[in-house]
Amino acid sequence: MKILQKTFYTFFTLTNFLFSQEYIVSEISLKGLITDRKQEISGMDWYGDNLILLPENQGGHLFSIPKSEIFQRLDGDTTRIHPKKILFNTPDYQSTLPGFDSFESIVFKGNQVFITIEIRFKDAMGAFLVKGKIDPNTLNITVPKQTLVELPIPIFADNMSFEASLLHKKNIISFFEANGKNVVESPKAASYSIRNNTVTTMPMPTLEYRISDASQTDWRNRFWVINYFYFRDKEVLKPENDQLIIQYEEGETHKKYTGVERLVELQVRGNKIVRTNKPPIQLQLVDEKTSRKWEALARLDDKGFLLATDKYPRMILGFVPVN
Repeated sequence: MKILQKTFYTFFTLTNFLFSQEYIVSEISLKGLITDRKQEISGMDWYGDNLILLPENQGGHLFSIPKSEIFQRLDGDTTRIHPKKILFNTPDYQSTLPGFDSFESIVFKGNQVFITIEIRFKDAMGAFLVKGKIDPNTLNITVPKQTLVELPIPIFADNMSFEASLLHKKNIISFFEANGKNVVESPKAASYSIRNNTVTTMPMPTLEYRISDASQTDWRNRFWVINYFYFRDKEVLKPENDQLIIQYEEGETHKKYTGVERLVELQVRGNKIVRTNKPPIQLQLVDEKTSRKWEALARLDDKGFLLATDKYPRMILGFVPVN
């Protein structure tokens, strides 16, 4: 009996350790315009072997980094990467689109590109999806003038919109930023059909805090989202009874500080989104005052994840090794 109790205790302790493990984010040093906080990186996705990073503001450009350069830095090269500035030709949304606030997510399907736009007024929010094309030689992106596809905003939460998107078969699935129990009664993702040019909704699980970007799906239709919380967002997000904290033990810094920086795995299953049984990937926090506002996420083959902040506390490109 004692042997069985000891075995169970060892298993329970090991399981809790694995669930509560925190991952250190290793920074990949950059140089050039992308490090300017005014660029505010808000999303990224792979186009072939090029990582394309989307600035939030309409500055007429994006940035690209070859995958080979990222691997060189991870292999020990200490020189800073200078991302290539590529043209981003769009209509003048700041002048023609009332309430235009920012670009939020970017997704590629072949040479097609899909981008979400956030609309912000004092007492209302909105979101649109636009599509364009990328030149496979120059990587320049052009979004022609077109009819904007509206994404349904479930509730008004200031500065909250559709900040995460991914490709699933012939659909672009976008996720509203706030999906907590006290904010949205029945969370839903928006699914845009590339074939039919229509938008439907997909039920998804309640998830406290913010969803700020998503990786692309794997062969099992599984993907990860950035799940982030900064204490100053408490009034808007009204977080309570975080089921992931109840189910899985918090890591050392998450117990110590108010902030939350983690990745959560979800899955497209039929016409809905579900949470998998994998524990969240908790990122080791810096301290109580320093909040890394992760806004962009992409897989790096089977090596782990790349993340990028907008401007808080500064522009950071990070790597998290996860097998």
